[in-house]
Amino acid sequence: MELKTLLFSTQGFISRKLFWITILSLHFIYRIIDYIGDNIFNSYEPTSISFIMFFISQMIPRFFGIFILLCSYFIAKKRNNEIGTYDWIPLFYVISLFFPTYVDALSKNPNLVLFIGIIPIGITFYLGLASPKGRN
Repeated sequence: MELKTLLFSTQGFISRKLFWITILSLHFIYRIIDYIGDNIFNSYEPTSISFIMFFISQMIPRFFGIFILLCSYFIAKKRNNEIGTYDWIPLFYVISLFFPTYVDALSKNPNLVLFIGIIPIGITFYLGLASPKGRN
């Protein structure tokens, strides 16, 4: 399967193996980019950082995170086509990926964020481990 079809199409099916490879790779790359951006941002004093360095270190990883959310929807949709469950699961999956970050920004309660973070992990394991439906 082509990378463009894998990341930007809702048509077709995706196997368990390809689902896990793709999801884990995308989120691993995001974590690396976010870690590098945070290290660059923290290496400057708050009064001496320029707008360009702020944009490179903080905004580019966030834009890439939005890209990951979009790609996660398409991957989950293809996996959902394979297992033949409810059509709302991929949308709920993407919302659940975003929701812990939103709660963290509002409440600053790490226990609540940890509890809400279990939901996307559970959906990921459901999508990644569910048996495919029989196709004719």
